[in-house]
Amino acid sequence: MRFLVFVIAFLVCILCIFAAQRGFIGIDSAQQNKPQKLHSQNISRLGGIGIFVAFACGFFVFIPFSWDSLFVFLGLFVVFLAGLLEDLLDSLKPKARLIIQILGILLLFKHSGALISDFSPIMILPAFLAFFFTLFSIVGVSNALNIIDGLNGLSSGIALIVFGAIIFVALDKEVVWVASVAWIVWFGILGFFVLNFPFGKIFLGDGGAYFLGALIAFLLGVLSNHGVSTWFGLCVMIYPVWEVVFSIFRRKLSGKKAMQPDGMHLHSLLYKIWGRNAMSAFAILFVYLFYVLAVLCYAEEPRDFMLFSLIFCVIYLVLYFALLQIYKSQNQEA
Repeated sequence: MRFLVFVIAFLVCILCIFAAQRGFIGIDSAQQNKPQKLHSQNISRLGGIGIFVAFACGFFVFIPFSWDSLFVFLGLFVVFLAGLLEDLLDSLKPKARLIIQILGILLLFKHSGALISDFSPIMILPAFLAFFFTLFSIVGVSNALNIIDGLNGLSSGIALIVFGAIIFVALDKEVVWVASVAWIVWFGILGFFVLNFPFGKIFLGDGGAYFLGALIAFLLGVLSNHGVSTWFGLCVMIYPVWEVVFSIFRRKLSGKKAMQPDGMHLHSLLYKIWGRNAMSAFAILFVYLFYVLAVLCYAEEPRDFMLFSLIFCVIYLVLYFALLQIYKSQNQEA
């Protein structure tokens, strides 16, 4: 039955592509002067609609009704709306988007067990600090998934990998509600993914990235209250999280605004050197899949998750600066 979620997402994405082509609604134009842009055609960025509509259908069919679940859905809808308005209008101010996101996340907090507090063996946060940390984490992960959404299939592919890890751990810990929600959205993403990768017929958009990022952070938070280390969440999401952290430091050192978009992310450099969108995304996804599989197979204790995260960050830095040197050399030769 979950395959129907895939079909719904696929069909709604097809409709979004058709609507964009006919009415120029939600178009990511090739003529837009965005430093992070890596495409040369006008593409619909309403892929998030397909995923969310499919998720909504699956959620109300497969998830038993409760007030907690209803507030979770409403919160995710508001977060999705924050990005969707930007996809449609292309003029929503960042502060307005942030306020809408926060309102949605506050609805998520109606779910018991949503707060992230246990950082054993280092500390356990008091409730008021856990509230603000969880709020910051969900906003951060939502935007992190949006930042890496630069290559066909990259952001949605990372989401497929992470939701797969969530499903595996949730089933192992017998957290059925989390596993069921993750299964539903996994098939929804897959319905979008086959249109986004490798040919980029439709983009995820801010709405899709915000929604998936918020849901990932929320489910990882719930798992942290069911015997799963909080460090596991950081470990499986380390690529988008570290991309954001490193980008902020990189821009600050260059004298730029911390949140100013640019075309110097890891995936951007790989594309500029290789010149192949889908293959650049595939290379990152291939490596990240094996990294997450290694985490699932070999990491058990919080210290293991911290060590894996640290190793990833070191490898990322080595690879980034190696690619940067290659890119600079190519520019000098040209």
